[in-house]
Amino acid sequence: MESVATGSKGLNEFQAEIAILSKVRHRHLVALLGYCINGNERLLVYEYMPQGTLTQHLFDWRENGCAPLTWKQRIAIALDVARGVEYLHSLAQQSFIHRDLKPSNILLGDDMRAKVADFGLVKNAPDGKYSVETKLAGTFGYLAPEYAGIFGLFLFIFFPDYNCLYVTTIQYIF
Repeated sequence: MESVATGSKGLNEFQAEIAILSKVRHRHLVALLGYCINGNERLLVYEYMPQGTLTQHLFDWRENGCAPLTWKQRIAIALDVARGVEYLHSLAQQSFIHRDLKPSNILLGDDMRAKVADFGLVKNAPDGKYSVETKLAGTFGYLAPEYAGIFGLFLFIFFPDYNCLYVTTIQYIF
């Protein structure tokens, strides 16, 4: 379950997430089970992903008492995320751009299979295009895939167990 911020920005993200998730179904996208609006409180109810976020397994595994991800798990997760994004970009009936792909928006099931979550910043992609002209949106360091090389940056964090956001300037990453 996710509680969504109040205010016009929170309402817009809430409505966007409901609109997107009601149109897409894929084994690598988290499923929206329902939502609730009670006054200023807005809740989204998702399928339960018992292993939590990818962030917990990449950066906080010691604190959470988890084993580090194996190479096989890392590759499977990367492929799951790529398949989810591919579905959004080109296989869904309508194409979408996620715009906030990052480890905390990747959820893991009991079998450590990954699903892309958090669709509040998603934009419709014009037919036949995999990018949209837009103001920058998303979390710094994990901008949308239409910004050059961001999926490569996303993959970069899998291998050295290093959080790229600690780098002080972007030129050190690319």
